[in-house]
Amino acid sequence: MFIPKIPDNDLKPYIEELVYIVERFYAETDEEDRFGMQFKFNAPATDEEINYLETSLNIVVPIGYKEFLKISNGARLCGYTSEFLNIKRVVNLNKMETSPDFPKDYVVIADIIGDGEILCFSKNTGKFIRYFDGKETVYDDFYKFFEWLINFIRNEVEEFVEL
Repeated sequence: MFIPKIPDNDLKPYIEELVYIVERFYAETDEEDRFGMQFKFNAPATDEEINYLETSLNIVVPIGYKEFLKISNGARLCGYTSEFLNIKRVVNLNKMETSPDFPKDYVVIADIIGDGEILCFSKNTGKFIRYFDGKETVYDDFYKFFEWLINFIRNEVEEFVEL
């Protein structure tokens, strides 16, 4: 299992908490439990890959998400609780035509909850949006969303391990 290096940036406390949860989960569960609750971090994105994302979609990647990409270029956190797409998938997905009622300024970056909900950010405001069936939950920045996600993951993992 690849555990990302703890960054020295504003994501540090969140990544420390996530790494703690992952390490406890893997130390105290068996293969069967781990199968459905996978944690998989990809290698970090390079500056060139992040630049490719920005130029391909004509966007500016919000700082918190950019910091996350420099830790892991895509990740599966707690099974299908969240699956962050790697940069190539983000570009390909966001170049596809979307339904007419989907906001045109949203950039899709992850599947979350495993029920069709997606995580996006607005090209115009830089805010992060959990979008499901036309309903939106808005976060001012990636850090606020990530804090929510870690609490959600903590609750999921606590069904298996005392944290």
